[in-house]
Amino acid sequence: MRYLLMLISALIEYTAPAQPGFSRAYDLGERAAGFQSMELSGDTLVVYGVVLEEGQFAAGMLLARFDTSGNLIDYHIYNDSLSDDFTVAYPNSLAKLGDGSGYVGVGQFFYRRNGYLARFDNSGAPVFLKEYDDPASVVDFYEEVKVLGDGLLILGEKTDASSSVLNIFIMKTDFQGNKIWEKKITTPNRRTLFNNVLVLNENEYVIGATTTAVQGTPLPQVKNTSKIFAIDSLGNIKWQWESQPSLEELGAGSIFRTPDGNWAYTSARGWYNATYNEISKQPKFIIRDENFNIIRDDTFGVADFPINYFTKAIQLTDGGWLTIGLKPVHYPIPPVPMWYNSFSGWMVRLDSQGDQLWSRVDTAFWSYETGSTNYYYDAVELPSGSLIVCGYSRTYEPEPKDWGWLIKVSKDGCLDTLFCSPVSTSFPIIPNKAVTLYPNPTSSWINIQIESIDKWDRIEVYNVHGQLMHAMPDSSESRIDISRLDDGVYFIRLTKAGQSVTKKVIKRR
Repeated sequence: MRYLLMLISALIEYTAPAQPGFSRAYDLGERAAGFQSMELSGDTLVVYGVVLEEGQFAAGMLLARFDTSGNLIDYHIYNDSLSDDFTVAYPNSLAKLGDGSGYVGVGQFFYRRNGYLARFDNSGAPVFLKEYDDPASVVDFYEEVKVLGDGLLILGEKTDASSSVLNIFIMKTDFQGNKIWEKKITTPNRRTLFNNVLVLNENEYVIGATTTAVQGTPLPQVKNTSKIFAIDSLGNIKWQWESQPSLEELGAGSIFRTPDGNWAYTSARGWYNATYNEISKQPKFIIRDENFNIIRDDTFGVADFPINYFTKAIQLTDGGWLTIGLKPVHYPIPPVPMWYNSFSGWMVRLDSQGDQLWSRVDTAFWSYETGSTNYYYDAVELPSGSLIVCGYSRTYEPEPKDWGWLIKVSKDGCLDTLFCSPVSTSFPIIPNKAVTLYPNPTSSWINIQIESIDKWDRIEVYNVHGQLMHAMPDSSESRIDISRLDDGVYFIRLTKAGQSVTKKVIKRR
């Protein structure tokens, strides 16, 4: 869905008649703005991000307050005294203090490459800004801050100065930002990447992570793992679990503990595309039991582009989840493009069992000439069940510019509750076991057996190296001829309504 936004004062705004929801973009009267993290305080949205002011050459840190109708209340911009850029690019980088006295935010300085902790009062005025210099690290990424009963937990990644390998760091501070302890989590001969932390209690913090190959590894050899582990209040590892290296799970993202003791988390499936020498991604939502045995593993969208993922998920009051992220979209405009012409914000609503209820794709700005780039970063649920998501949108005319973006939808995924229908209707996920290919092995023809689908959007055949060998768009065929292919193992991917299933077949003469 595309929105044309009207300029009102310093705000760019779109609001449809009789519409409790909204989609608005904001530049705050400045050269650029971006919203990366958000907290809900009563009926006020507190948004954390960056702004590039007129007359400034470096991005400043932003703390802005809005009401839940998207109206700006006030904002504060803080520029670095050394003219460095404040960089805030993570969805959990702002947290509300437990005593109600204000907020804390983390990020990094772009050129100095150090992390920082900022504290604000309830009006958004700064209380302190503390920079951390680590001589043992080349680059620091301060990604998430959690408020504990006796201090703060700051997590992210640091690049080791001696090995140049990126690993997780976990730092405990008091409420004034004074360091109490710091731990580094490493994996031999691999990079260890931070994704999310779940505080179970004051002595158990569960961390979702990714391990992947070190830089320089050829892409066909890259394999990832999902790594989930818990630390105690002193940073010592209590337990850990890790999946087998593969492209089936590219890491453990937003992580949750369900009421029945299961683990749920976002992830992604990848496959190596030899044609473009890239790893294409397909977002996942995974549920495992308390011993990490798989219960369900669902994919969303199609794994045909590297930029295709869930940024974050939040758990809702009804026990379900809202996942948000970025999806490449092909809008059929004249002349019809052959490839994607937009990166759009993507919401998927799941129930408490992980079944998809609805999904929608949104674009704050649109240009026939340059396409569109739109990012979702963070989300909150209102007491009414409505959902507000923040992010930013990039325009390219007459020159590149970033806009902060807020969008509000009902619990059913609609901007307009009078005529409620989510923008993109959800389709049932295709269960892997619902599709049968036979005979397998085969010397020529492969038959496709499934009851619920008469026509596929696309049928593709790939070899074991990820090379596309055959494609059939808009196919109602129930069989595939692979007689001309060499003997060996192949993968048949069947796609319908943004969902896909992949099956392995063996060709023998």
